[in-house]
Amino acid sequence: MLNATAHHPVGFLDEGPPSWCYETRYNGWNAPPDVYISPYWRQFRAPAPYLHYLLGILYIGLMSVSLIGNGMVIYIFMVARSLRTPANMFVIALAMADLLMMAKTPVFIYNSFNLGPAFGNIGCIIYGVVGAYSGLGSAFCNAIISFDRYRVIVHPFSKVGMTMTKAIVMILLIYVYISPFALLPAFEIWSRYVPEGFLTSCAADFFMHDFNGRSYIVGTWFFGWFIPICIVLFCYFRIFMAVRNHEMQIKEQARKMNVDSIRSNAAVNSSSAEIRIAKTAFCVILMFLFSWVPYISVAFIAGFSHPSLRRITPVVSMIPAMTLKASACFDPFFYAISHPRYRLELQKRLPWLCIHEKPEATPAADDSVSKTTEQA
Repeated sequence: MLNATAHHPVGFLDEGPPSWCYETRYNGWNAPPDVYISPYWRQFRAPAPYLHYLLGILYIGLMSVSLIGNGMVIYIFMVARSLRTPANMFVIALAMADLLMMAKTPVFIYNSFNLGPAFGNIGCIIYGVVGAYSGLGSAFCNAIISFDRYRVIVHPFSKVGMTMTKAIVMILLIYVYISPFALLPAFEIWSRYVPEGFLTSCAADFFMHDFNGRSYIVGTWFFGWFIPICIVLFCYFRIFMAVRNHEMQIKEQARKMNVDSIRSNAAVNSSSAEIRIAKTAFCVILMFLFSWVPYISVAFIAGFSHPSLRRITPVVSMIPAMTLKASACFDPFFYAISHPRYRLELQKRLPWLCIHEKPEATPAADDSVSKTTEQA
């Protein structure tokens, strides 16, 4: 049996759980007897209590910001008839995915002040399932929003419109699609959910070095992250090119007519809306990469690198979890706050926020709908 004072039980990294993995305390770690702890984490001494408390307080702040931001988005988009469009259903779905991500945060906070997983193996599994649904759901909501805006801006006169029924079906299909990645680890059919880092959060076991564990990492990366980011990049690149070509055509026409501009005021407003979306694209892409690249990087390092090359400490392992939570705070600002009609409704219903949005600043052709968008 491994000596309890050893700090680097490297030989156990690729083996099954030995009996000492289920001890209540080892090297300072605190865990219930029914929770399996990867031997990798056992080589480190448990983080100091103040680190747990600081992380718990940080998560309280992230949860508060996300609840306020996404709560306002859902409230305003649901009560304002002018915002109840098929395209805006995707923004609401993104806000709900972000709220779902924060629904498990109270468990993390409680675990932080408990200095370990307080709800046992069942609590860990539920935490992992909710995290997978919310994280992958948020990624695909970003992708479907970018696709809808690509359809509206690049092909504004397409005969294929978006209806409320189509929007709801697309959202439901997203969650059907990601269900295997969320549910199979819960039954240990494909990977498994285990505590990670400080043992206060749970995710798929990235330290399973067999086909089962590594195939889950690759599958989740390709089908759950690579495909959405490709959709986002393609759609916003086409949007940017369409806006640039439109601007060049306007300038060329004005040059031929020997005038400064041939646009009417309405056209100027419509064009500025398109430019705003193109600029927002870069923020969306940066946020998408900021949220997911740390998580994917840690997963691949844990699953495929040689034990001697791994430098994933408990503190480092918590960074990806925080970047994902941070994205749930920023999403409302990128998608809703930049929406002029949303700001107008926010000013009307919550005047104490002191938002000064002029009605005429709202363009006739909103950035989230098109002439081909129909109500179901």
